[in-house]
Amino acid sequence: MENLVSSLLVRQAIKTTLQKAKAAQRLADRVISLGKKETLAARRQAFAYLQDHQLTSKLFKEVAPRFKNRNGGYTRILRLDRRKGDGATLALLELTEKEILVKEAPKKGKKAASPPVPETHEHKEMPKRPEAKSDKPKPKTGFFKNLSRFFKNKGGG
Repeated sequence: MENLVSSLLVRQAIKTTLQKAKAAQRLADRVISLGKKETLAARRQAFAYLQDHQLTSKLFKEVAPRFKNRNGGYTRILRLDRRKGDGATLALLELTEKEILVKEAPKKGKKAASPPVPETHEHKEMPKRPEAKSDKPKPKTGFFKNLSRFFKNKGGG
């Protein structure tokens, strides 16, 4: 269950079976409640569940502040189809307050800076060889190169 909660905090939503989602929801709500307390004891208890220092600090700095005005219901379960192999009911467990990513639009006044082009040295072109004129047509390439030879040999004569 700790791994499911860790994945939920990192990805904001996970797809799992309904029973696992219900069990992970209880634990996730408990961990987020600890994140809202911001005490050393709460930090240690959250680390006992998550077993990852970076994820614990993310919980306290990014995830829990989103839920400061909420007294519960930090996650929701959405039922999905049944799994094809064994028929288990699948569910989507997600945080109710998702992280909002804002993309900056490019400014109209200035052109977007293109990535620097690596410097290349120029090769001098080799002089072309004089081609001897011949009456032979150029050989065909690919699939058709031996086709005419095949039909000449298989003819009736």
